[in-house]
Amino acid sequence: MKVLIIGATGFIGRNLVNRLLEEEHQVTVFTRNHAKASKLFGDRVYIQQWKTDDYIILQEFAHKVEVVINLAGENLAGRRWTSHQKRKILSSRVNIGKAISFALKQSHEKPYLLIQASAIGYYGFSETEKFTEESPNGEGFMPMVTRQWEESVRNVEEDNTRKVFIRSGVVLGNEGGFLPKMIKPFRLFTGAYPGSGKQWISWIHIEDEINAIIKLLEDEQSNGYYNLTAPEPVRMKTFAKILAKVLRKPLWFKIPGWLLKMIMGDMAKEAILKGQKVIPKKLQEKGFDFKYPGLEGALKNLVSKD
Repeated sequence: MKVLIIGATGFIGRNLVNRLLEEEHQVTVFTRNHAKASKLFGDRVYIQQWKTDDYIILQEFAHKVEVVINLAGENLAGRRWTSHQKRKILSSRVNIGKAISFALKQSHEKPYLLIQASAIGYYGFSETEKFTEESPNGEGFMPMVTRQWEESVRNVEEDNTRKVFIRSGVVLGNEGGFLPKMIKPFRLFTGAYPGSGKQWISWIHIEDEINAIIKLLEDEQSNGYYNLTAPEPVRMKTFAKILAKVLRKPLWFKIPGWLLKMIMGDMAKEAILKGQKVIPKKLQEKGFDFKYPGLEGALKNLVSKD
């Protein structure tokens, strides 16, 4: 199968590319950083240097592939959420979505599948509510970003283009994302959890994340929105306790919410001190077999490879 990926050099993207190559798919990578992509993938993929506003190049390649996967977007936790950074987070997602929409509308031979990345931040935040794909859009910066992110490609309504939106939770892996940042203090015997510890973490092992994407790619009946989270979300304090147990390190501290807000501003308020209990209802209905449904097993696997 011929697959075009935007955002291939990120944490999820590079794992997905390697898996697709293992299964002998032909992969084209659109990237702003040709050197980085070449270092990661070598000559195993076709690499196309690309700027977001270059609709013509994307249109040219869109009709040559069967699947377009868009994983691109500014890192949510990369920097403090200043007004400038918030605009960058939003525009990096919406502008690429608009480019994809334009390219697919203009292309004579369209891909039959578009997989669009999103996030469980769509649902907003709660310590008591449980969210599924049927839950409504929440309130706040992250719900607004994810809503506009999805809407940027929602008008791709061609009969032969199936659309799948993957709302990912906290993806756990050793090569990026949340886990290495969480582990580091424990290694230094300063293990801690942020805020009250009551906030939910809806997590997923990187292998299950990739397996779920592959399943949705291959299953021609898949369409619409899918939560990519493990079936057993946990609260932050529980996450820290299990991590301490797996690492055989103490859990000493609770980082006050006011301190995190002072240091990180709005990013702390939404991305760290709040969470959501999200269930992968539609994946479960499809009979998806989670390799790591429970957190302790997932962390033991990842720590053993660290």
